[in-house]
Amino acid sequence: MTERVGRGGPPRLAPGPETARIVAFLDAASTACATPAPTAAPAAGRVVVGPGDDAAAIETRTGARVVLSTDASVEGVHFRREWMTWEVIGHRAAASALSDLAAMGAAPIGLLVSAALPPELDAGTAAALGRGVGRALALAGGRLLGGDLVASPGPVMLDVTVVGETPRPVTRAGARAGDEVWVTGELGGAASAVADLLAGLEPLPAARAAFERPRPRIREGMRLAEAGVHAMIDLSDGLARDARHLSIASGVRIELEWGRLPIHPGAVPHLEADAGRRLVLSGGEDYELLFTAAPGVAVGLRAAFERDFDVRLTEIGRVCEGTGLAIRDADGALVSAGSGYDPFGPAGS
Repeated sequence: MTERVGRGGPPRLAPGPETARIVAFLDAASTACATPAPTAAPAAGRVVVGPGDDAAAIETRTGARVVLSTDASVEGVHFRREWMTWEVIGHRAAASALSDLAAMGAAPIGLLVSAALPPELDAGTAAALGRGVGRALALAGGRLLGGDLVASPGPVMLDVTVVGETPRPVTRAGARAGDEVWVTGELGGAASAVADLLAGLEPLPAARAAFERPRPRIREGMRLAEAGVHAMIDLSDGLARDARHLSIASGVRIELEWGRLPIHPGAVPHLEADAGRRLVLSGGEDYELLFTAAPGVAVGLRAAFERDFDVRLTEIGRVCEGTGLAIRDADGALVSAGSGYDPFGPAGS
């Protein structure tokens, strides 16, 4: 794969209000640090993967490849107290950040947590958050490395920074025309749970579990990286938006087939409504891995993969010359996918 060292220009992301803010921040920061002060220390390594992917990767002076990412979880945006326990909130915050390591095929070293808590939340709340973070780490591997705690008038915020390592980080930029497109697991479970909760309904148990206890595909991502997949991304913002990210980063066109998507049982009842397809395609928070590979690679891997991890591998499309994303039904008609989750878009979508 092609490594990106100190990549110039804006990150290659799907367009939208969030992307506009990311580009503005990165452009300003890059301009400001382009000429270091005379007293600045020399760089201790080189940037292998910079802004615009699931995580950053650096190579140290000893040759080690270190992968880093950070993910914020804000009350009222990413979670609601009335929907879940503090332990679940901690688990989801850690799992979301760890999923970025999975997308790069990296093994976790550990994580750091910064928390902003109102004074009325006591040590019991902190302990519950810690249990959730610890249980997510137990699933993924790695250690709690530290963090920071500050008092806040609210809302509650958790910011999780993850650190991992890999000899070859898999990025979004390696997809090639002729590749097959595959996905792990099932889609739409978490989004269907959120839709039910917003409607005042109790989600199906399997859907609630997908929403509350996402499992970062760490070992699965490492196996796929070892198998030589070309590009990979975790599905946090919805299949449609994340597939567009991968398409733009790689400079290719991605074509998916609606009828081949592995739909979570919790999402099936929603398909009877007009918005059901959009929920599966753009609902987000699946934390599965979308990847591309040369023909035959994933097929040869599938039996052992599904046996070892008890996770489905499904071929859902192909990579073509061109640009953009197309999703088609059995008749070849285009399926409206929506834009996916964008926190600065209309209603956060």
